[in-house]
Amino acid sequence: MSEAGQTDRDSGNSLSIELRVRYAECDAMGVLYHGRYWEFFEMARTELLRANGVRYRDLEAEGVFFVVYKCACTYKAPIRYDDVIKVSVRVSRLSRTRVDHEYEIRREGRLCCTASTTLACVGRDGRPIIMPDAIWPGD
Repeated sequence: MSEAGQTDRDSGNSLSIELRVRYAECDAMGVLYHGRYWEFFEMARTELLRANGVRYRDLEAEGVFFVVYKCACTYKAPIRYDDVIKVSVRVSRLSRTRVDHEYEIRREGRLCCTASTTLACVGRDGRPIIMPDAIWPGD
């Protein structure tokens, strides 16, 4: 994966990370391979959790997992080898059993990609469970 650079935390609900695209992450045309975007989104999501004091690794150890229920992505401009990009994530909806995220990737301020995911909170058996209090902000 790309090396993580600077992290900007806008609030408890959003965060941006800076990455440099590596050669191995590109296709034969030198463009960032479309499947890699999802890895970058996951990196930003994980760092957002960490910035809020929660490690995904600890959640898994407790039997709490987040599975992708739905995802969508719109590619607007190519990203190439050695480009420095800013991957932003924002929580757009949070319930006791699901969390929706919205993403943007920018290169030199230019919007290259937008995306969204819906994650379901499940236990080891794959059935929905209530999100732990450490994640849920409460009522």
